[in-house]
Parts: sequence; structure tokens; C-alpha cells
Amino acid sequence: MKKMIALISITVVMISCNVAQQVSGTYQLTQCKYDYNSISGLTLAGINLQNVNSLSSLNPVNIAKLTSAFGTSSGSLPLNFILNLNVTNPGVQAAILNGLGYILEIDGHEMTTGFLDQKLQIAGGSTAVLPINMSFDLKKALSGESMEAIKNLAFNFAGIGSNSSNVTVKLKPSFMLGSQVISSSSYIPISFQLNNK
Repeated sequence: MKKMIALISITVVMISCNVAQQVSGTYQLTQCKYDYNSISGLTLAGINLQNVNSLSSLNPVNIAKLTSAFGTSSGSLPLNFILNLNVTNPGVQAAILNGLGYILEIDGHEMTTGFLDQKLQIAGGSTAVLPINMSFDLKKALSGESMEAIKNLAFNFAGIGSNSSNVTVKLKPSFMLGSQVISSSSYIPISFQLNNK
């Protein structure tokens, strides 16, 4: 009986320590600094725009595809990319992420929302890159806007338009409390500008 009580006591202490570590790690996550790192894997209507400096540098086939995609309000215009964020932990204790809700806005328009089911641990005093896969239909996200406005936003975001794009991503980290996933009470906003190349 004494062995059973000792075993239960050790288990309770271990669970309590684990919960305390998770809560502490999540608190540390809210103290981290979030900055824009880069965008990678950028495609528009299936066309790779990652290293494109201007529309004139596209081959004729891709120009024809984009012209067709913007030529009608029907159909879809998928925009896909990976948003890479630097997460810097200024504290001594590790910051622990178990998941992440997000909202993406471009030039004041809400583009997409979602949840990233990803674990990330950032050691104290270090920086880690948090990649977030984004994928949405520009025509659907900007329904009610003219095709010219959609085209301008798409090209500006890709860095091949005539203007810059203002981007805001709002993050809501989640953590584990025992076996329960708990989201933080508020969003952490990160804003940056994508400049014309």
C-alpha cells in the first residue's frame, strides 16, 4: 500500500511539473519578439513568382496564363506561399508552442484564417524560424473588388507591382494543459511591408 501511495505521489508531482513547465513555456512564448523573415514558395495561379523581378521577366506562356486568370471574374486565383517569421525568446526559459491560430490581412483586406498544428520550442536567448503555410483564393477573398484591384494587390504583394503591400498577421498561440489544448486569450499582431523589388 505504501508503494502504491509513493507511486501515485511521484506521478502527481511529475504531472504537476509537466503542466507547470508547459504553462511557463507558453507564458514565455507571449514574451517573445516576432519579426518578418521572408516569404518563400510564392505562386500565383500556379506560376512561380519567387524570383521574378518584373512581369516582363516572365516567359510568354506564364504571361498568357496570368492574363487569362485575370481576364474573368469567374474561376479561381490561388495564391500560395510560406510566411517565415523569426521568433526571438529574450528570456532564460524555453518558449513552447503547441499550435497557432492566425489571421492574415493584406492592404487592409482579410485574406485567410487558419490553425497551424505545429510544435516549436525556442531555447532561452535564441531565435527560431516559424514557417506558416498560406493558401487562399484571391478572387474569393476579394469578392466585390474589381479585377484591376485584385491584380494590383496580387502583383504588389508579389513585389512586381508599382506599389508596396502592407501585411499584418495576427497570431494566437496555443499550449497544452495536461491533454487539453488551450489558446491564448488574445492575438499577437505582426505588421510589415513588402516592398516593390
